[in-house]
Amino acid sequence: MKRMEMPHSGWDDAATPAEGRWSAVLLGLVAGLLLGASLMPGVSLERTLYLALHGVCAQTHNLISGGIQLPLCARDSGMYLSELVTLGVVAARGRWRAGRLPPLPISLVIVGLFLLMVADGLNSTVAELGMATAYAPRTDLRLLTGMGAGIGLALAVLLVLNTALRRDVEATVGSLGGWRDLGLVLAVNAGIVIALAADSPLLSIPLALLVTVGVVGNLAVVMLLFPSLVLGLRGRVTRMSQLAHPAVIGLVLALTFVLALARYRIWMELGGYLPLPMVP
Repeated sequence: MKRMEMPHSGWDDAATPAEGRWSAVLLGLVAGLLLGASLMPGVSLERTLYLALHGVCAQTHNLISGGIQLPLCARDSGMYLSELVTLGVVAARGRWRAGRLPPLPISLVIVGLFLLMVADGLNSTVAELGMATAYAPRTDLRLLTGMGAGIGLALAVLLVLNTALRRDVEATVGSLGGWRDLGLVLAVNAGIVIALAADSPLLSIPLALLVTVGVVGNLAVVMLLFPSLVLGLRGRVTRMSQLAHPAVIGLVLALTFVLALARYRIWMELGGYLPLPMVP
């Protein structure tokens, strides 16, 4: 008689001792980074985050809320904040192991949101070249269209991870189940817009940190794929602790990449190849 296997939640399996050690290393690394960024002597958190992400984008049209300048431009800030929001809603709705995209009508809406960002980006580029535009570029539109694109980015990353690494992937479950799920994502994104409009440092400082977490976390997730495959985790992951070892590698690689980009751009600016930045 064939033994029936109980479905895995991804959280309820006991971690092995090695996974426990790597999980502790990962948590220690993340805590150290947060403390280091917050307690950098003689440098404000605002400036630390700005310089750390200096090579990610041009950092023009940055959002300023509560006297705090977010470390990325409005479009990229919206994209990475929305990515985190979308993943949070997916997890809260119990769709963390989803193995397919949302239903077709919702997927088409998400594609449309991405195309809106592309169109707004092209319009902004044309304006910077001094050519006639369809409409005057606006920072709020950059933020909103970036948020729309962040939804698709989150679902794409989740789908790649699940199909590549999970053993207990739910192949018939969409990452967003219906309009209610999409509505929740949009509602939380609207809350972020309201928080930025409140113009309070108590809200803008956590949002600046979340932008940074979104950038580094997204890169780390992408970069953990290769070490996961090398470690033989393809189609074997049933608990999050199994990813602790490749996550440490991915995080170190992501940090190295981000800081190398920042250093290269600073070198270009100091050499006169790029204009000097508007450092907060």
